[in-house]
Amino acid sequence: MEPPFPALLCLLGLLATASGVAECPSSAWIPFRSSCYIFLQGTLDELDSIADARNLCKDNASGADIISIKNKEENTFIQETFKNHWQGPDYISLGMFFDTDDNAFKWSDKSEMKFTNWIEEESNEELLNTCASMYTKSGEWKKISCEDLPLTGILCKTACKYNVGLHHMTLSFFLCTDRHTHTYFKLLIMAKLQ
Repeated sequence: MEPPFPALLCLLGLLATASGVAECPSSAWIPFRSSCYIFLQGTLDELDSIADARNLCKDNASGADIISIKNKEENTFIQETFKNHWQGPDYISLGMFFDTDDNAFKWSDKSEMKFTNWIEEESNEELLNTCASMYTKSGEWKKISCEDLPLTGILCKTACKYNVGLHHMTLSFFLCTDRHTHTYFKLLIMAKLQ
């Protein structure tokens, strides 16, 4: 007896797309890629150090910290957002310090520093107690004494939360029957999931 489906070739393809909506801690925060940003300005007389600035960020959102910049696109986003939205001071503090143990600049949030945008390289400068600020008009960074950091406004950053769902699913079944008739059958099912 011959099998019911001789020489069958079955192929199942599945395409599913998921999309998400970035959620920031409040409407005052601005999303960009996987992070949310807020510029805190006004009466910041109680800020005497980067540690105070970091605590202010943490008080505004869980997981927030003073700004760390990962790449050129993020640096440009911050510069453009200051120009078009925040209209803050000319210089802001970056969450960066010089680690004398490793002889390198590091981000306060412990993330790796892979991108820099220094105004100019000064080779013979003393780096002990050195932090950094950003010139918001150009996006360039400047080395500055940690005691002289501009604390007239603080730029905070936190990770976006995502509300992700499966929105579209396409199932395609291709069924080829026996080698003798070369009959092809295709079934396409589209379903939209909410």
